[in-house]
Amino acid sequence: MTGIDERTASELDALAGELAPRDEAFATLFRRLAEAVRAGRHDEARAYAQVVDARTAAELLESKHRTIWGVLELLRNVLVFAPIAVTWYGLSAATEAYARLLARRPELVSQPFLALWQTSFDGAPGVFTFSTLAFVDAALIALLIALSMVVHFRSDVSDPATRTRALLRESRIRTLLAAASSGPARAGIDAAADELLDQLVAEEQRIYERASERERELADLGRAVADLRRAASDLARAAEDLRARERVEP
Repeated sequence: MTGIDERTASELDALAGELAPRDEAFATLFRRLAEAVRAGRHDEARAYAQVVDARTAAELLESKHRTIWGVLELLRNVLVFAPIAVTWYGLSAATEAYARLLARRPELVSQPFLALWQTSFDGAPGVFTFSTLAFVDAALIALLIALSMVVHFRSDVSDPATRTRALLRESRIRTLLAAASSGPARAGIDAAADELLDQLVAEEQRIYERASERERELADLGRAVADLRRAASDLARAAEDLRARERVEP
């Protein structure tokens, strides 16, 4: 076994150790590849090198806490609809309670709907007051804004750095795989390097296109959040006006 083979096998073992906590199956592939290189079984090493996905291995090594970010992004996407759902639920419960109240007390038909709503329609069960509903909507929108800021930070600041590290790690893994599968003659290293450069250029273009698509999605989400904030502000102002009117009226 040459010194180059030993260095290649040692680096493969090191990669296997890093991968083990994240994906034991991938780690096993790298260990067996290292053993084949160290033992000089070049056909076996070439077979293992062909089934190893360098991009997936690099992403596993560099993408940390991916599950947490995925959960936050999913929560953000679901919460976009929460203020709308809460508002329509509140309106549905309010209209039903209003109809039941007028059926019992027809003389209240002259009273403003919002004033009756603020009293929960004479204490009807399951009905939020108007001010409570406005507060809940505002709280949900504030949470949505906070989650959007966190996800946006990850997309604009954390993700590009992670992708760069993953790209560099991928290039190193591909070099190791080429060295492990080339055999003692090391034939074809230059061709493998040229192919690697082409793959890196294609990967850079793919990352740029994905980032552009994410920016468009975030811009659409930002407009939706702005609309929801305006709606919540209108509800809050209406609730304040209603409370001020109640304080003025005897």
